[in-house]
Amino acid sequence: MRVVFWGTPGLAAQYLSPLADRQELVGVVTQPDRPKGRSREPSAPPVKREAVKFGCLVLQPEDLLDRDFQGQLRELSPDVFAVVAYGCILPPSVIEMPAQAAVNVHYSLLPQLRGAAPVQHALMQGLTETGVTVQYVAEQLDAGDIILQQSITIEPGDNTAILTQRLTEIGVPLLLEVLELIVCSRVTARSQDHTAATYAPLLTREDGIIDWCRPARDIVNQIRACYPWPGSVCWLGDRQIKITSANAIAQADFEEGDCGQIVEIRQQEGFVVQAKPGEVLITRLQPAGRQEMSAVDFLRGARLSKGARFESVNI
Repeated sequence: MRVVFWGTPGLAAQYLSPLADRQELVGVVTQPDRPKGRSREPSAPPVKREAVKFGCLVLQPEDLLDRDFQGQLRELSPDVFAVVAYGCILPPSVIEMPAQAAVNVHYSLLPQLRGAAPVQHALMQGLTETGVTVQYVAEQLDAGDIILQQSITIEPGDNTAILTQRLTEIGVPLLLEVLELIVCSRVTARSQDHTAATYAPLLTREDGIIDWCRPARDIVNQIRACYPWPGSVCWLGDRQIKITSANAIAQADFEEGDCGQIVEIRQQEGFVVQAKPGEVLITRLQPAGRQEMSAVDFLRGARLSKGARFESVNI
């Protein structure tokens, strides 16, 4: 079966090799090269870099409605479009182009968490379960009929990076299974309950700012969701600190302090910050201009003491 793959980031690049082994990969569509880093030199997206290894045709349209681009797609005579985190909604003229279907891999149990950041929002909301859905591409955002789904438990140690990789490991075989069902004309899809839909928009840098007057569990979920981007930040004096790993702990025997106040130093673990209610044990962090480190290593050089206070804004 002639497949055109649509995808952009590193997670999508992991689909290319298994797909090329099982189907006829005739083309790859990915986002244009974008400036990156301090040099602002154009950088190819991960999917393009991976596709080049296969000698595969790579298309990088600025406009999906461009006639020349759509003409190139038609010349490929695609049977199926397989979409994984492409980064743009496909217009009807593109969706209808393949001979058999356009399918999309989405990292949630649809109709829950439609949108661009389902993994982050699953963690932010403290969900205990999520999964992968393979659906038909529709004009409305993630509203297509569901072909297959597979769920997984969200583990306490998951952050966005870890959970995304875990979902990719089940997403790859799930997509391959769907393509085999299409080949054999054995697809049985079901429509979504649109009244049950929830949404997961892209995070912003503001989503990473820690408000220490929130419940400890919510703060920990925020830290998990915002790793690696945008990062969960606060300030110690005029110094920005990015918190990269933390645990919510039970109320201890010491008196409740102000929100953001360090209420305990644990030399072998890290330090405890007051939330409302509860406390947060900080175990890993990244001071501005330095590498990520354990809270224990930070304590060795920071001269941090009980009573110091983290702020939600730079004072």
